[in-house]
Amino acid sequence: MTPTKTITATEKLRISRTFDAPRERVYRAWTDPEQMKRWFVPADGFATHAVELDVRVGGKYRIEIKPPEGKLHVAVGTYREIKPPEKLVFTWKTEGSSCAGEDSSGNSTETLVTIEFHARGNATEVVLTHENFPDAESRDRHNHGWNGCLSHLGEFVTAKS
Repeated sequence: MTPTKTITATEKLRISRTFDAPRERVYRAWTDPEQMKRWFVPADGFATHAVELDVRVGGKYRIEIKPPEGKLHVAVGTYREIKPPEKLVFTWKTEGSSCAGEDSSGNSTETLVTIEFHARGNATEVVLTHENFPDAESRDRHNHGWNGCLSHLGEFVTAKS
């Protein structure tokens, strides 16, 4: 029998950001592949090459991002819950090697992401919860990546006319 690993609080990530844009606009940025392709990068110099989104419960997504050093990173998963324009829940796993979803031994682990969209007047608070990391190192790499993506999302949704 394989021992069960207990997930601790250090293996859960929660980030909150408020954007000066309506909730529907921010939600669309997460659910429209053409929009997501324009902002979903963890840092300057990265480029999102492909975004495939089947935004329905049980639908799959695939996001291909190329960092400056040129090694393609691919994130894939399945949508678990869709509540427009309030909430998205999906699994998250990386394909290939050297991706941020790997644990310290180099194994890719499926994790769970919940994005909540809260209307705050004419603004939107986004609460991102990413959980079930195999270790704190993986959580910390994702913290860096998600913060970069959310910064680019803020620029994108506030610049849209």
